[in-house]
Amino acid sequence: MMLRRLALIFLAGSLAPLAATAQTDAGDSAPPNVRIQSFSVIVRDYDEAKRWYEEKLGFATITDQRFGAGERFVLVAPPGQRDVGIVLQIARRPAGGDSTMPSDYSDRIGKTVNVVLRTNDVTAYAERLRARGVALTTPPTQRPWGGEAGFKDLYGNTYVVVGPLRR
Repeated sequence: MMLRRLALIFLAGSLAPLAATAQTDAGDSAPPNVRIQSFSVIVRDYDEAKRWYEEKLGFATITDQRFGAGERFVLVAPPGQRDVGIVLQIARRPAGGDSTMPSDYSDRIGKTVNVVLRTNDVTAYAERLRARGVALTTPPTQRPWGGEAGFKDLYGNTYVVVGPLRR
């Protein structure tokens, strides 16, 4: 029984590199590393929402950074958690903001969540998505906070990919 268990452990260990190789597409270099970073909740007011998440849920503010005209990047998470958080995204973007992004999410308050994925190479990941038939809603673009690309799943749920633009 012990010999059989050792043989299975050895076999599993020797096949692991093959399984990892099989997961990459033929001809691709190593795939970009992708992780869930955050998701967005559409809110009416940054401060009101931030206060609610802090006071009612006991969350901590990880980031509250101002950029652009009246815009902020507000990220909250449970105490001690810094790897995944909730972006409090204002419903109405100020006039004169980024023209590639919708200016009014008011109809989405309480309805839509943007899932944010983090990668080590936004451009390579976007190319991989395109090659697999995923239409990008936003091509890889440099933003004040880093590289970004966007896409929708088959149901219309929105995803944002962030990280450095490498290629």
